[in-house]
Amino acid sequence: MKKTILIIVLSLLVGVTLYSQDSLSVLQSSSSSFVRIAYINRAEIVASVPQVKTIEKELLKLEDDYRAEFVKMTKEYESKVKSYLERNKQMSEPIKLARQTEITELEARMSMYKKRYQEELAKQRAELYAPINEYVDKAIRSVCLREQITILFDQGQPLYMSAQCVDLTLLVKAELGL
Repeated sequence: MKKTILIIVLSLLVGVTLYSQDSLSVLQSSSSSFVRIAYINRAEIVASVPQVKTIEKELLKLEDDYRAEFVKMTKEYESKVKSYLERNKQMSEPIKLARQTEITELEARMSMYKKRYQEELAKQRAELYAPINEYVDKAIRSVCLREQITILFDQGQPLYMSAQCVDLTLLVKAELGL
């Protein structure tokens, strides 16, 4: 029994020693390469792409169209509510219930319309910005490879940055020709 325990303990020690040596050799080989950390202000880069102005105008027009329709619905709703409040004392119960149902249905339609148009705007924004994002991402990758960047953060204003951390925003803009 003592021999078995001694063999197990020795086996564990040998295994731990071999594992430690492998880990140390991996650390030593990776420490010979360096880590370069950089950051960019992606929002600034995207905003400086000329096509963004056209996209924003298109999205604004689409939003204005949706908003105009919503205003029409709101006016209709307010008119029906006003009419109901003015005449509800003279109405019979079935007519009151019908008007209340009509107003409730209109509220639901307005809510559904607002939700749909917000979703549609988000979808349109994503679709219109997709090519811009791909364009910017390609330039970012290119600059990172050229500058041998290991880690890149997207941050407009870092709280602390040592001299080793590089701002690549201007290099990415130059890569894009901006």
